[in-house]
This record gives sequence, C-alpha cells and structure tokens, in this order.
Amino acid sequence: MKLEKFIYNIIQSPSKSILVYIITLSLFALSVATFPTEIVKAKMLPSKDSDTFSVYVDLKDGSSITQTKEVTSCISKKLISKELVTNISVFIGEGQPLDFAALVKQSALKDKQSQAEIMVNIKKAKNRDISSYNFVSSIREELQSCSKYEANIKLIELPAGPPVLASIVAEIYGGSSFESRREFAYKVAKVLKKQNSLVDVDVMSDKAFEKFEISLDNNKIIKSGILLEQVKNILYIAYEGTILSVVNEKNSQAQVPIFLRLDDSRIFDSNRKDDIINKLSTLKLVNKNGSTIALSELVTIEKVIKEPTLTSKNLEPMINVIAETNKDSQIYPLLDARNDFLNNFDKNFIVEKSNMLNLEFTDKTTGEQFKLIWDGELKVTIDTFIDLGGAFIIALVLIFFLMVIYYKSFAISGGIVLASFISIIGVIFAHIIMDMITADTFYLTATSLIGFIGLIGINSRNSTLIIDFTKLLVQEKGLTINEAIAKATATRSKPIILTVLTMVFASSLLATDAVFGGLGVALIGGTLISYIVSMFFVPVIIRNQIKKIIKN
Repeated sequence: MKLEKFIYNIIQSPSKSILVYIITLSLFALSVATFPTEIVKAKMLPSKDSDTFSVYVDLKDGSSITQTKEVTSCISKKLISKELVTNISVFIGEGQPLDFAALVKQSALKDKQSQAEIMVNIKKAKNRDISSYNFVSSIREELQSCSKYEANIKLIELPAGPPVLASIVAEIYGGSSFESRREFAYKVAKVLKKQNSLVDVDVMSDKAFEKFEISLDNNKIIKSGILLEQVKNILYIAYEGTILSVVNEKNSQAQVPIFLRLDDSRIFDSNRKDDIINKLSTLKLVNKNGSTIALSELVTIEKVIKEPTLTSKNLEPMINVIAETNKDSQIYPLLDARNDFLNNFDKNFIVEKSNMLNLEFTDKTTGEQFKLIWDGELKVTIDTFIDLGGAFIIALVLIFFLMVIYYKSFAISGGIVLASFISIIGVIFAHIIMDMITADTFYLTATSLIGFIGLIGINSRNSTLIIDFTKLLVQEKGLTINEAIAKATATRSKPIILTVLTMVFASSLLATDAVFGGLGVALIGGTLISYIVSMFFVPVIIRNQIKKIIKN
C-alpha cells in the first residue's frame, strides 16, 4: 500500500519525523496567533436574522409628548420610505408589547411622555437580499438625523442568545453623591463613543429638571363652598381625561366608552407660570350658591425640581452606561476602550486594574473612588468562554488519566491528548475559510467551542485504534515496531476516513445556520485535520513509546 510505505518512510527517517513535528507545531502556532491578530474573532453568538426590530426613543427628561411625537414622526417617515419595511407601530409614553429583546431592557417600565418605542416589521428573509442586522446597520446613521431635543435613538435587534440590557454595559459604582456618579458616567460614555464599532451609547440616568406642581388650597376650597372632589375631577377631566359612561349598541361587540377631555385648548402656551395661571383661570366652577369661581383661585402653583430616579444593584447605588456593537464582537471595542481608560482618560483620575477587565478610578482632587464593572452580553460571552474552556481542560485531563489507566504510560497518554488538542488547527482554519467565503464576519462562537470539545473523543478514539492495532501486529505477526505502526495506520485509515466523511456530511447541514454554524464548521474542520493528525503525527509521537506498551 502506498500510504503504508509513505508512513513507514517518515517514521524510519529521523529528519522526516522532525519535519512532521515542525510542520504540525508551526500550523498550531499560526492557528493560535489568529486570536491576538484578530484574523479569527470570538463572539458569544452571531447576530440573528429576524423579520422585526425595534427603535427606542428617549428624549431628555421633562420633554413634552409633542416633542416626542415630532421625533417619532421623523423616524417613521424614514422607515416607511424603505422598501424592506412592511409596517410599523409607534408607542408613545409606553413600551411596545414585550418581545424577547424587551424582557430585560426595561420596556415594560416606560411611562414618561419623553419615551417612545417603534416596532418595525420587514419582509421575510426569503423575500430580501440583505440580512436584518445589515439592514439595521445601514439605516442607523440616517435615523440618527432625527435626534432633536437631545433625543437618544437606539436600534434594538432580537438577540440570538439570552436577552441582556445591552451588548456592553458599564456599571458605575462609587462617588460621594448621585451627581458626581452621573458626571463620571458621562465621562465613561464619552470614551465609549470614541470606539468605531460602538453605537447607541446611552447613560441610563435622569437629569434633574424643573416642573410646575399644582397643589389644592384646602382652606380656599372649603370657604368657596365647592367640594374638594369637584376640584379634583375638573382638573383630571380637563387635562387627563376620563371615561364618564358607556353606550350600548347592538352592532358593537362591546360597550363603547364615552371619553371626555378638553381639546387642544388644554395645552399651555408656554412653560411660564403666568401662562399656566391664565389657562386655569378659564376653567370656572359653580358653588352651591350659584357663584362661579376660577380654578386658578383654588390652587397654588410652585416651581419644583424633579429629582432623578435612583438605581441600585445588590443594594449599592449605581448607574448603567450602555452601548451596542455595530457588526462586531463585544470584546474588541471593549479592549480598545479599556486601553483608552488606562492611557488616555481624564488626567484628574488615577486609573487602576481591579481584575481581568474591571477598573477602579480615584479622583485626585476630591479623593472620590469609582468602580467600573462590565456587564451585559459581554459578561455573558466572557463567562461562557471561561466555562467552556474549563470544560475543555477537564475533558483533556480526564481523557489523559483514562489513557494512563489503560496503557500504563504517561508518554503515550500525553501523545494522545496532544494529538486531540492539535485538532484546533482544523477548527481555526475552517473558520478562516468560512469568513472568506461569507459576506459577514464568521465568528468563533460558543457553539464552535462545543464542537471542539466533542472532537476530543473522536481524535482520542482514532489514536487508540492505531495504537491497539500496532500492538496486535507486533505480538501476533512478529512485525517490527515501525512496520506495525505503518501497517496499522494504513489499515485503520479507511474506517477513520469513513467516520470523518460521515461527520463532515452531517455537520455541513449546520454550517450555514445562524446559531449552530460554528458547531458545524468546527466539526468539519476538526475531523478533517484529525484524520491528517492520525495518519502522520500520531505514528511519529508513539514510535518511541510503543515498546513499553508491548512489554505490558
């Protein structure tokens, strides 16, 4: 057999054996080097191609519903003009019906006039030539042109993995007061905005603003002979509106409510106190004596400061700074931002590392200390890769000790584990090839690592087949060790390649899937390279240790 002769020549020649080591280790070094050079990028899960996305609009606190409508109308007009958009729904002063993304994005808590959400439906995937996430990326800058009245416009896509507050969340702790913590949060947001692939940066903290508070003057109301409840009702009907009664119609499936409220004349001319008093003076109430009294005579109007909403986590006051990524993994803009914090942040702060990624800041002037803790999808990604990496190491250790028990040799067991680990070459290069032939970045995902862990057992089995058959040929056929290794490898090549091809064909069905594509590609590349490793690398590394097994 040609393969048998070829393998025999390699293990007979020390120079060729060394060449196999050099080629294998070089490919391994190149594959590992793809991570720091960002040739292969890591991400929890790739973006999801969906038929819907949302637009969250947040104006500065105290903005009127009219201003919110102006911003949402601008966004709606731009969206409707897009051919891919089929319909939109606008929700002002409330969140949209909860979807997978809105579960933890506080959509259900929205009740301010300065807040709005727009649900956008686009054509089905089969009827368009662009993925939803690429479409969202293409219109983001255009929609940002509607950002009036300091509006923050965020485009929210359905997540492929677990829903999180945002792709990147910077939790800000510390400071002597809420104001100092918020001021520091804006400094953090400024750094995040500098990163090219970070968009929709927002500080989730209210700003204090002035408002007018109407209080009922109970003494005047009692003296006027008007009921307190009457004053409350006229205020509510005039400016909020209420359902007074219902009408029953035979053609209606349900009762028709009668809703009463003033028309647009209820809107104040300006936010000045005098205009508010003038508007209230137009509302007249009749007391039990038949006299009319202006509503403005029965209330007091005061300008007050609307205090911001305070947030906390684990009973510690904090402020979230959130950001989304634009067609990029979360880890790379984070690392760039982290370098900016360490090297180019405000000179009035001392910046220190607290752990692998989190940072601590000390204000040189005031002595205040702040903590920056990263969360969001970024945290999920890091935790997932750490957990899967730990699972991979544990699997290698368990297989190593299992092989030690079976072969009574640390060297052979180490060689089997090494051969299994080297299959990462195929996983990495398969991702590089997929990245070259696909329009979007093909990431090394969590499912890719799951595939890599699954490859350990396949590769270990291939090595075990060759070793056991070699031992059998030496003991029963009387072949030399090199001849037995060559013959065993060539003979076992057929069942091994059949297993590889079965895995490749089955995994090819997953390769194009948005979520499990990494798993399919990892299995294809890993099993293909495992065949090459089994045919050439395993025979070389077991050659000098096979004698110990035969003696046992």
